[in-house]
Amino acid sequence: MIRKKICVANWKMNKNFVESNDFLKKITQKDLSPNSCELVICPSYDSLFLFDRFNSQLSFGAQDVSYLNNPSLTGEISVDMLTSHNCKYVIIGHSERRELLNETNESVSLKMKEVYNSEMIPILCIGETLDEKLAKLTDEILDKQIKKAFSKIDFKSQKDILIAYEPVWAIGTGQAAGYNEIKQNMKLIKKIINNIYTNNCNIYLLYGGSVNENNASQIINIDNVDGFLIGSASLKVDSFYKIFKQL
Repeated sequence: MIRKKICVANWKMNKNFVESNDFLKKITQKDLSPNSCELVICPSYDSLFLFDRFNSQLSFGAQDVSYLNNPSLTGEISVDMLTSHNCKYVIIGHSERRELLNETNESVSLKMKEVYNSEMIPILCIGETLDEKLAKLTDEILDKQIKKAFSKIDFKSQKDILIAYEPVWAIGTGQAAGYNEIKQNMKLIKKIINNIYTNNCNIYLLYGGSVNENNASQIINIDNVDGFLIGSASLKVDSFYKIFKQL
């Protein structure tokens, strides 16, 4: 059985409703026939209800979710709200939220638990900063982030879980991690996961950090890389489609 590939677009705070709708119209006019790759779009919340128009050709995800089900919590969005829009995936613990919005490993673990117990599939983001890399702390950081993220989950059922390795120093810089570095760190992540009881969940490993149409084919052939989490290169239809066709 061919293991599927997954190509995830993280639009961050780009594209208003009109721009999002235009992109989705254009991408769905292209040949998206099955090639063992699932195409996932993660737009801003204001475009959530577009999911219902295009869900037959694309999968959709959210960029964050609250771990609290408190209707009196201003400005947050719940698991129930996302699933009501046929939202299949949700990004958890992206480095920008960790750094700029003070999201902690503890809050990430609570979100992972909430999403695991829902119909949605989590996309857990992990990765080291440049200072941590230079201090040779990458192994320690990845081990801590993964183990803490899974620490509150009672693995009662088998489901998909995506882990996106995004070295923080490579995000938005135009400089992806080197081939051997990605290979080594993916192997490490696989080893960490194998030492955690996950009840035979299907774990997919994605790489993120300056993926583009020029380096995608090389990175996807690295051992244990099942797909991509893509930022800036996912904002233009043609560049994103070219990456998708290489998977």
